[in-house]
Amino acid sequence: MKINRPLSPHLTIYKPQLTSTFSIFHRISGAFLAIMVFSSILSLKIGDLNLTSYYLYRYAFSFTFYSHWLISSVVNFSLLALCYHMSNGIRHLLWDLGFFLELSKVYTSGIIMFFCAAFLAVSNIIRFYFS
Repeated sequence: MKINRPLSPHLTIYKPQLTSTFSIFHRISGAFLAIMVFSSILSLKIGDLNLTSYYLYRYAFSFTFYSHWLISSVVNFSLLALCYHMSNGIRHLLWDLGFFLELSKVYTSGIIMFFCAAFLAVSNIIRFYFS
C-alpha cells in the first residue's frame, strides 16, 4: 500500500537561514577551490611533459595578462571564492575559540564576514586591473 505523504521534512518546508546558506556556500567554495587547484596542478604537469615547455610558458603567459574574458572571469570568480572561504574560515576559527556563539552575534559576524569577503575580492580585483 502506497501512502502519499513525505517520508521526512524536505527543503521546501524550511525557510533558508543565513547560517545554513553561508555553510552551504562555504562547502561549495571549498569544493570549487579544490577543483581549481587540482586542475591547475594537472595542467602544469601536462605542460611539463613537453620537452620544450613552450605550452607551459604560453599557459602562464595567458594567465598573467588576462588576455581572454573567460580566463579573467574564472580568475575573478576564484578570487571571490577564496576571499569568501578565507573569511568564513576565520569566522569558524573564532567560533572554535568560543567567540560569537550567541545567536545575535552569529548573524552579526555572518554579515560582517560577507562584507569583508566582498571588500577583499573587489579591492584585489581593482588592484590587479590597475597595477
